Amino acid sequence: TETEPVEEMVQTALEHYRYTVDDLSSLLNSLQARAQTADKSVVVVHSVQQNTDWFDNPVETTGLYAGVIIAKTSQELLVLTPEAAVEQADSIKVTFENGKDVNGHMKQKDTTSGMAIVSVSAGDISTSLLKDLEPVPLGNSYQVRQGDMIASIGSPAGVVHSLDYGFVSYVVRSNPMVDQHCRMLYSHILTDADRGTFLMNTDGELIGWAVSASDSSAAGSNMAEIFGISDYKGILELLSNGIPVPYLGIEGQEVTTEMEKNGMPSGIYMIAAAAESPAYNAGLQPGDILSGINDIKIEGMKNFQAQVEKLHVGDRITVTVQRNNGKDEYKEIEFEVTVGAR
Repeated sequence: TETEPVEEMVQTALEHYRYTVDDLSSLLNSLQARAQTADKSVVVVHSVQQNTDWFDNPVETTGLYAGVIIAKTSQELLVLTPEAAVEQADSIKVTFENGKDVNGHMKQKDTTSGMAIVSVSAGDISTSLLKDLEPVPLGNSYQVRQGDMIASIGSPAGVVHSLDYGFVSYVVRSNPMVDQHCRMLYSHILTDADRGTFLMNTDGELIGWAVSASDSSAAGSNMAEIFGISDYKGILELLSNGIPVPYLGIEGQEVTTEMEKNGMPSGIYMIAAAAESPAYNAGLQPGDILSGINDIKIEGMKNFQAQVEKLHVGDRITVTVQRNNGKDEYKEIEFEVTVGAR
């Protein structure tokens, strides 16, 4: 096409361009400006708990967490924050950058991702403040590559409104999670997953949030582990609408073409069924090949995830699996499963 020579010229120019310290300074200044803008959308979420002391006197304790505004309507602001901020809270307070305190309430939470949505009524916020508050746009974590510069906002240093910069060191494109696969990013950037740390790209877009790194992490437990946001946009939409996320409790991987050539049926190979999950309680076992949900054939992870997202908490569904009888033969078994909530 006519654009190919131009693209080749641009690619060649980029490959031969010698970057200088001034280029890095310019990039850092640009990222700093975007991070400071995003910080205006960072709030403090107070998890207020009512207790009593040894003498039965009322005692109020408060846990402080970072939250980030991800949506604004004429009725409410929606704040993404760690699940711990709402898990045992008797009440929730939200403090904006200007020090204004307002009441908040939990819209919905998701234990798998460890995040929750807190709603703040627009009627509790002054018109001038509401006008100045802008949601942080959601980015595309599928486009994040090794070496990309990123910023951490929220509470990376354990204090809300702290900030750090770094680079993406490693990308795991398909990390098995419960009921889904997720792209994971790894970086030496400063994060505090427990208090809430959100990652943004050089365009000022939210690309993920930090989670507590596991010892079995593909990139090592000394690095920040980041959930890529693109795999969670459907879940965030459910949470933002106050809808619980459907839950089966299956951790699995797609049966590859090579595995099929060796006699394994197509579907999702079950690595595990989460303890006390709907799948576990129904009798599904590691080693089963999940091949159908209701009348829909399951052939891959995207297909599986799409079907799970269409379910509703409390639905009674039929899950079809192929189970190995120990003689390299598979028997089809149907299970009745009641969909739970994450």
